[in-house]
Amino acid sequence: MTDISQAIAEKQVEQKKNPTVRDLVQAQQSAIEVQLAGAMNSGAFVRAAISTIAQSADLQQATPSSVLGGIMLAAQLKLEIGPALGHFYLTPRKQGGQQICLPIIGYQGYIELAYRSGRIEKIETFLVREGDKFDHGANSERGRFFDWLPADYDEKRAWTGVVAMAKLKGAGTVWAYLPQDKVLARRPSYWQSTPWKTNEEEMARKTAIRALAPYLPKSTELGKAIQADEQKVEAIAGVHDLVITRDDASTDVIEVETPVEAWPAVEVPA
Repeated sequence: MTDISQAIAEKQVEQKKNPTVRDLVQAQQSAIEVQLAGAMNSGAFVRAAISTIAQSADLQQATPSSVLGGIMLAAQLKLEIGPALGHFYLTPRKQGGQQICLPIIGYQGYIELAYRSGRIEKIETFLVREGDKFDHGANSERGRFFDWLPADYDEKRAWTGVVAMAKLKGAGTVWAYLPQDKVLARRPSYWQSTPWKTNEEEMARKTAIRALAPYLPKSTELGKAIQADEQKVEAIAGVHDLVITRDDASTDVIEVETPVEAWPAVEVPA
């Protein structure tokens, strides 16, 4: 056996004894392919996952079970991993003295999952910023309403609140407003090691969509995403003016308004 072939053989034996996270992910490609169910190319999915791991020394040190768990969740939800689409993130976090991988569903991921129900015509969010005119309330003519007049479209101005709204097929529009303090209160204690640190506005938009999610038609994947989000709260405190209005302006307003303190406990992500 030549020196080169001997070195290769020894390396292969070493990898079997001490597999890297990359080795483990590649070994699970067939299982990942089952979860994707043909919705995405499994090879491209695995490459994106490995690329994300390769860019983070902390993720490379994370427990294999947590990394594989995050990847499998993304596969179940059929969401692409990485910042390209903003669907799904693998983020490192210290827990109990060891490094783990914390999966986080992004704002665009929630949008994608919401559309899969087939019953939403349009879903969007916008950030209310300093200098904007934003008013919300109710009267006998309009029912509950909001009016938003942006000072300009300069996204560098600080944001003060976020609105999420969805147009439902044949059922009008549902929307919710969260002021900034209520949004930031939902950040986890470890938020500085998550996309909250680098993509605060995107996470604020996600928080608004997540607050609206219980009132949206559910796809199977959206239901799984809601269950998977880690942080739990006792109520959707701070959500104001959740309403449904008819598309036909000549008809009466359908209002859905339960006192915040009476709403059931739901999971709300950071």
